[in-house]
Amino acid sequence: MGDIAALRSVGELFRTIDHAYGGGHARQALVRYLEHETEPMLRGTYGETTGRRLFAAAADLTRLAGWTSYDIAAHGLAQRYYVQALRLAQAAGDRAYGSYVLVTMSRQAVYLGHGREAVQLARVAQQGVGSSAPPVVQALLHAVEARGHAVLGEVRACSASMARAERVLETSRTGDDVPYWARFFDEAELADDFAHCHRDLQQYRAAAQHAERSLQLRAPAYARSRLFCRSVLASARLGLGELEQACQLGVETAGQAAEMRSVRALEYVRDFERRLEPYRDAAAVRAYREKVAGL
Repeated sequence: MGDIAALRSVGELFRTIDHAYGGGHARQALVRYLEHETEPMLRGTYGETTGRRLFAAAADLTRLAGWTSYDIAAHGLAQRYYVQALRLAQAAGDRAYGSYVLVTMSRQAVYLGHGREAVQLARVAQQGVGSSAPPVVQALLHAVEARGHAVLGEVRACSASMARAERVLETSRTGDDVPYWARFFDEAELADDFAHCHRDLQQYRAAAQHAERSLQLRAPAYARSRLFCRSVLASARLGLGELEQACQLGVETAGQAAEMRSVRALEYVRDFERRLEPYRDAAAVRAYREKVAGL
């Protein structure tokens, strides 16, 4: 059990590094830990109860290896880790964690623009946990489904999923028995998902409102998530015609992205710059490009 506790602690350590500095910073160390520490444990001798806990801890580390691979745009490799994490969760008898792996896969599908696949994965995850799951878990699954609908431009379906997520999260209570992997999902995370949805649906005023709320609530330790949200806010301000404010937010985002090892962070910057193209001759945009060139 001491070995399993160590696996859990290592997972928390790598998660913290990932949130703050990007998946590229410690991914290789995590992969080596999986190969040289975790895999030999799985080949060891243990009883059924210990084995289930061991498989569950290994599933979490394997999912995290997939997540960090996704963050550096190694998408095929990430998907292979996710499939292995699903197998380990099944061996652990942990259907709820298997649903979380599916949620992670859904988020990757959203990033790649595969909205239909994202929706399907989110719905399978919902079926996996059922209606008895804690409100926080249910809210997470509905919010992820909403992101898929937004990519597809399905306004009504997206709005319905967002409403379900918001409604169920409001029923959560401090004493709820929330699994460790879902404890990150709170009002700040929900507002961030809503901001992304509204941006993708070109509902820029709502996107700006939710992005600002998320940034107010989000802890500094989630530096990469804050970067994504600030980029969404910049795009929303641009969509509202507030060019100077959008460019100022864009410079802040680019500066933070330069300090991370995250291809996703760089892609958010590139996405914003693509949105700037129609305004490329404006003084604010020229000033933005000069500042960002130095990074």
